[in-house]
Amino acid sequence: MSFQHTGPESDPGAARRSASEQWGPWSTDGSGEDTQPRPAVSEPSAAPRPDEAAQSLDAQFAIREHVTGQLTVHPADAPLFRPAYNPYAQLPPPQGPGAAPGQPYPPYAGGASPRPYYPPPPPAYNGYGYGYPYGYPYYGWQPRPKRDRYQFTVSIITTVGAGLALLGGLASALILILVLVLPHATESNSSLLSSEMTALAFAIAGVVGGAFCLYHSIRALNLKPSASVWLPWFWIPLILYLFVIGIGYALQVHGLSVTYPLLTIFLIVLAAVFPALALAALGVRRLRFPAWPTTWRRFTLALVSGATLGIGLALVLELGLSILALRSSGNIFFNCINDPTGPGCTQALQFNIVFLIIAVIGPVVEETVKPLGVALYSGRMRSAAEAFTLGMAAGVGFALVETVGYIGSGYQDWLTVALERTGASLLHGLGAGMVALGWYYLSHRKQGGGILIAILCWLYAVFQHFLWNGTAVLSLLPAPYGPTINSWSINLGFTSLAFLDAINIIEAILMLAFFIYMTGRLRRQTPKPSPAPGNGHGPKPSDEPRAIARA
Repeated sequence: MSFQHTGPESDPGAARRSASEQWGPWSTDGSGEDTQPRPAVSEPSAAPRPDEAAQSLDAQFAIREHVTGQLTVHPADAPLFRPAYNPYAQLPPPQGPGAAPGQPYPPYAGGASPRPYYPPPPPAYNGYGYGYPYGYPYYGWQPRPKRDRYQFTVSIITTVGAGLALLGGLASALILILVLVLPHATESNSSLLSSEMTALAFAIAGVVGGAFCLYHSIRALNLKPSASVWLPWFWIPLILYLFVIGIGYALQVHGLSVTYPLLTIFLIVLAAVFPALALAALGVRRLRFPAWPTTWRRFTLALVSGATLGIGLALVLELGLSILALRSSGNIFFNCINDPTGPGCTQALQFNIVFLIIAVIGPVVEETVKPLGVALYSGRMRSAAEAFTLGMAAGVGFALVETVGYIGSGYQDWLTVALERTGASLLHGLGAGMVALGWYYLSHRKQGGGILIAILCWLYAVFQHFLWNGTAVLSLLPAPYGPTINSWSINLGFTSLAFLDAINIIEAILMLAFFIYMTGRLRRQTPKPSPAPGNGHGPKPSDEPRAIARA
């Protein structure tokens, strides 16, 4: 709007008068009132002269306005227009005690007409004015809800542990490269291959497993969900294991067991991986009803913890306890190592020391430390089946690293060692699963658990391991017992089977039967998922949400 001055200014005191007074008189005769009636149609008159038109111009129009927009109208002078939008729908309110007969709304106190009813505005959307879509939502910074301290602490611990495992794997890989490249002292091929396979197992467990654990730990810190674990049918890795054994047997028949070192190392690794994978698949799939027992995050952390933390602690503790036991015997064993014909150096003493280390110290230490990584989650496990699954995963990881080293020690006869170590995954997986189950019942006493059940689970794992290792050292008994046992064999018609190997097969069958019994019992104890809203049945196992492992 622009202004152009065309005449004298209005009264200086007009600014102090109201808007209606500033307009001045509307009549042209100067009286300021026009109370006489006027005809509907006025008679035409002659056109006024220019000087008369100029004199009849009222002073209030001294300023001509060129308007480009809508003028502002003061509230006091604005006419009663209809609203530009439709009001809220008039909903019938509940009948109040003050409503007049025949009127749905109570009248005003002064007796005026019934007041209309407008519903209250929608609730605010944490912003300005009414909530969305009636106003503008608030997009500012929102404080995050408080997170679970237990989950946050466990996530930090697993992140640090994954980083340490990754560094340890890189160090093992560097040691393996130095052993292969740099010249070293002459030693037997069996010891060299065993050392190389052990370093390779630690390198794979540290680098590959540590990387996966670090990935899952970072996602846990960011509160990202994890998918439910899924494994194939157990007979798939079992068939692949038999195929690897067939290749190894063909190479041994033709005298090519270690002719191709890379192929031999690859077959040794597969001979350790496939039995462990078959056991894990059997346990997970038997416990997947009514839902998968755990998530990939927890399963991976348990597997890698057994292959790194479990076996590392076991090596340190077994070495320390063995040295302590030998020192307590008055250094007789060390003297016998230097001079086997010395006083007191008998076969019975040597057997007692070996039996103590292998059949007593080994089972107690290993069955205690294997599921230590799983114990961190014992308070947040959803069921006993999940506890057993995670413990089994820790035992399988432990067996992978240990079996690779044992098979490598066979060198030319590595296939025989691989066959003897077939039940090692079952031994370690079942034992660690029972100990983890004890941890679960210890932390869930309201569900019928307690210290007694936890101790019984641990004792079973130790006793099972004691029988397995004790059978292996029977051949070291002093004469005539040891040589007699070694001479026993069972004729199967197409081949002969050593007596100790037959004992190991029987023990493996019994452990497998107990494994199947425990998984079936735990599956029946697992609570069924709650029914989904709107229908009368729960979700299928394949429809389980890919969620949680907040750890």
